[in-house]
Amino acid sequence: MVIDGKLIIRPIASERQARNAFADKFALRFPLILASQGELAPFFRPTTVLKYLFMGTVSEPVKSGVDVAMTGQRETSTAVSASSRGSDAIPPFQPHPWIKGPHLQTIVGRYWPWPRHRLPSTLDLVELGGGDRTSVLDSIPPGWLPGDPAAVLVHGLGGCSRSPYVVRVGKKLAAQGIRVVRMNLRGAGAGFGLSRSFYHSGKTEDVRAVTDWLSSRAPGSPIALVGFSLGANLVLKLAGEAPDQPLKGFDCVVAANPPLDLEACCRMIQEPHNRIYDRNFLRNLRAEVARLHASFPDLEPVNLSAAKSLLDFDELYTAPRNGFRDASDYYSRSSAGPLIPRIEVPGLIIHAADDPFIPTEPFRSIKFPEQLALELIPGGGHLGYLSRKPWKGDRRWLDARISTWLESHWASRVSPNPA
Repeated sequence: MVIDGKLIIRPIASERQARNAFADKFALRFPLILASQGELAPFFRPTTVLKYLFMGTVSEPVKSGVDVAMTGQRETSTAVSASSRGSDAIPPFQPHPWIKGPHLQTIVGRYWPWPRHRLPSTLDLVELGGGDRTSVLDSIPPGWLPGDPAAVLVHGLGGCSRSPYVVRVGKKLAAQGIRVVRMNLRGAGAGFGLSRSFYHSGKTEDVRAVTDWLSSRAPGSPIALVGFSLGANLVLKLAGEAPDQPLKGFDCVVAANPPLDLEACCRMIQEPHNRIYDRNFLRNLRAEVARLHASFPDLEPVNLSAAKSLLDFDELYTAPRNGFRDASDYYSRSSAGPLIPRIEVPGLIIHAADDPFIPTEPFRSIKFPEQLALELIPGGGHLGYLSRKPWKGDRRWLDARISTWLESHWASRVSPNPA
C-alpha cells in the first residue's frame, strides 16, 4: 500500500490482534514475576524458576498431540471421548505454547491470578462425630429444587473450599443448574478450629458425612463426588467402599489427578527434580500442625523438627495420630487404587502423564470398570491444563472437561442457570 509516496506494509494481524497477543504473552509470564516478588519468593528463586519450570520431566513416554482414553483394560489414542461428537466435540488438550512442560503447567496453573472467581454461597457446619465438625459452602442456583442434581467438591492437600480450582469448577457447575457444596476437609480453611485433628488421604468418613448432610437437604437428588488430587483419592476410595457401605444419593464420581498409589507418589516426590514440591507441602503441613496444637493446648506436644520430607511427616505425625502402624501402613490402607475395580457408579478420571509427582504406572496396571472412564492426557502437569485455545470461555481445559462430563451425564436433569 502506498500513502503519500511511502510504501506501507500492513502486518498480517491487525493492530488489535497484535496488542492482544502481546498482552496474552505478558499475562502468562506475570504470575512468575508476581510470585518472585511476594510471599512466594522462597518458592520462586530465579535459579529455581529456570531449573524447574523449563524442565520436561515425564514419568514415561507417551504419544504427543493426542489424548489417551482408557476404559477397563482397553487403551486407545483418541482426541475426544466416545460420548462427544459434532459441534460440541471435546478438544484434545494442547498446552499453551508459553506454558509447556509439567512444572510450568503445575506452578503457573496454581498461581495464575486472573480472573477472580466468586461463587455466592452460605456457610454451614457439618458434624463429623466425636465433637468434631467441619464447614461447607453451599451454593444453590436459582430455580433449583430437591431432585435436581448436586455435587460435593473436595479439595487437595493444602487447599480448602476457597481454593481457586474448586471455586472455578463450582461456578461452572452452578451455571449449569447444579447445586454445589464445597467442603473443607477436617481442619482446613474455615473448618480450622472446629476439629482437634486433621484430614488425611484415607479419611473418607468426612466426605461421607458431608454427602449424608447434603442428601438430607436434597432428597431425591443425584449427587456427584468431585475430587482434586488428594480429594480425588478420597472420592474414589469412598466410591469403592460404597458397595459395602451404601451412600444415599451417590450417583457418580469425577476425579482429577488422583494419587492412586500413595507410596509410589511419595517416592516420586522425593526425586531431586521434585524436591521443590516436597519442601513446599512439608512447610505448610508443619505450620498447620503448630497452629492446631497452639489452638488446643491440651493436645500432647509434637516435635516435627526431624521431618525433612512428606514421608518423614507421615511417619512422625499422620500415621501415629490416626492409628496406622507407620507411613507404609498408612499409604497401603489409604490408597484408592485397590478399590477402583469395586466402583459401581459411572465416573470420569482425568490424569496428566507428565504430572510431576503422581506417576502413571498405577493407572496402567489397575483394571477399571467399564462405566469408569480414564482419560490419560499426555501433558497438563498437576491440575494445570492451561490450554493453547480457550474452551467454554477460558483456557482452563480441566474445568471445562469436568463440567461438560457432568452436563452430559445429567443431560435430561440440568438446565443452564439464566443468571
